[in-house]
Amino acid sequence: MDETPRTESGSMGLPIRPPEPGKRLTFFGFFRARFVTGLLVSFPLVVTLFFGRFLFDLIDRWADPISRRLFDRPVPGFGAAVFVVGVFLLGVLAHNVIGRRVLQFGERLFARIPVLRAVYTGTREVTRAFAGNRAKSFRRVVLVPFPNENVWAVAFVTTEFEEATPDGPRRVTAVFMPTTPNPTTGFFLVYPATAIRSTDMSVEEAIRMVISGGLVSASQGRVFPAAPAPKDSVP
Repeated sequence: MDETPRTESGSMGLPIRPPEPGKRLTFFGFFRARFVTGLLVSFPLVVTLFFGRFLFDLIDRWADPISRRLFDRPVPGFGAAVFVVGVFLLGVLAHNVIGRRVLQFGERLFARIPVLRAVYTGTREVTRAFAGNRAKSFRRVVLVPFPNENVWAVAFVTTEFEEATPDGPRRVTAVFMPTTPNPTTGFFLVYPATAIRSTDMSVEEAIRMVISGGLVSASQGRVFPAAPAPKDSVP
């Protein structure tokens, strides 16, 4: 069998090992290699389909009483159609002056309810950060000691400011540390600027790493870049 070595870019980014030069694969070896490749390709598809089906069924169950009242029977997909139309109408309202006023009224209403206020405000700000210009939302990707000083966690710098101390002002850094596999939730932490470690990762690379639980990660040199040599060092 003709086995042409393939690079990672030509293999959908999968860790497919090319055959050794001059080595002929047996039927069992060929079958095993292709079966493992099929598993790697199908896994994200299956997870995505199951998650989509879960959301579809959840929305359909929510809209089931409405469809029974309108059509005297459950209509498959009615909930999904209502959801799509509803989201579209919200988008239309958000682009309209009158609609924006209505949405602002709704925000003020949520702001008066103690528990819902915290949930809505936090979710809104995180969503805006991920949906907006990430270069402005998150300044850079860093590593922070969490949950103890011997463990590093990926975090995004949100702002930097000075803290007043008895010994004078101290530079501190506020970060958002996302959780796996949902990066829209996490912790807001404040560290001394000297306690965090810089990386060369982009925001997109860090988000992919968090979502995959580290299975998809940047190179070691980008996660742990070498410290710059002192200016007065002698080669």
